[in-house]
Order: sequence, then structure tokens, then C-alpha cells
Amino acid sequence: ESNHPIFLVMHGGSGSTDEEIATAVKAGVVKMNIDTDTQWAYWEGLRAFEKEKHDYLQGQIGNPTGADKPNKKFYDPRVWIRKSEETMIARCGVSMEKLSCKGTYPAKVPEAGSVPLYGFKPKSVGVGGMVKE
Repeated sequence: ESNHPIFLVMHGGSGSTDEEIATAVKAGVVKMNIDTDTQWAYWEGLRAFEKEKHDYLQGQIGNPTGADKPNKKFYDPRVWIRKSEETMIARCGVSMEKLSCKGTYPAKVPEAGSVPLYGFKPKSVGVGGMVKE
């Protein structure tokens, strides 16, 4: 028997104090919405990257290490998007700690060759990796 007969969701968790979150968890909150916090964390990663690499992001060629030096590895979206993802992941970890759920569930790694979507696995694969009907 649980002391909390229903599962509660904390809407507007972004910006809540640690004390408010702790009180909510004690009252039975099992999910906390933190969209605003994760959006800001994503943006913060991009802002920090731009600030750090500003002089490398002014053109395709030419930076503090030389007028003929390429900048592709700095303006490649995969680089700055990853920095944004890293800060968002860290922010999610903060919330997991505040909700006392960090380390609750083991990471699930899909088996090689599977499509990690609701346990779906193609029946067979044809030429070029396409799924046969």
C-alpha cells in the first residue's frame, strides 16, 4: 500500500525552489515538467560555445591562428548542437537528483541491428539495407 494513492505531476517545475520540489516529492509527485529549464540549458550551451569560439565564427576562413586557417570545425552545426545537448543533459541530471530518481533505472542499450522503437525488429533486410515486406 502506498501513502500516495494517485500519481501527481508538477506542472511548472522550472524555477521552483529546492524546498518546493522536496515538498512536492514528499506529497507524491512522480513527474515534474521542466521544459523552460531545459530550453534555457540548451540555449546556454550554444551561448557559451559562441562566446568561447566567437573569433572562429566570423567567416569560413581566417581566425586568430591564421588568416588562411579554416573554421569549419567550429561552425559545423554538429559541434555546437552537441554543446547545447551536453548542457541540457546536465540540467536533466540536476532535476533527476532533486527528484531522487538518479540511478533508479539501468540504461537500456538496444541490441545490435535492432531498431529501438517499441521493440520493433524488421523481418528481413534486402539489398542496400532496405526492409523487405
